[in-house]
Amino acid sequence: MFVLMVAELLPILSDATPGLARRANLGDRFRYWRGQSGERYLFSAVPFDTLADYRSAVAILAEPTPDGRFLAWTAALIDASGTLNADNSWPEGEAYGSIAFVHFLAETEQRALLGDLFAPAEPAEFSLAA
Repeated sequence: MFVLMVAELLPILSDATPGLARRANLGDRFRYWRGQSGERYLFSAVPFDTLADYRSAVAILAEPTPDGRFLAWTAALIDASGTLNADNSWPEGEAYGSIAFVHFLAETEQRALLGDLFAPAEPAEFSLAA
């Protein structure tokens, strides 16, 4: 059985580029997003068309803002087989102007991370037969 959590996500802003990444001239390759708990989660920018190459990760799409940060507006889980599990807010193709970021994490902890980052209002749970 596959269980998909669907929730309305409120956009969240990234922190500024981490100091080490900035000093190493890595540009926007790495970004932190801070959860409601105060915990910071490091995400890596990846080409949108390579998302299927990743395993056990949380993926977010974000757009650059004028102040140099990124506004994350949708998220998805990538399971151990590389399947992207997303609701209908995730675009089918590359979203113009958006950058994909991934955070690698055990599958058992992915939903907790999404809940901390996006603090969804009353998620709905759907069970689908596999």
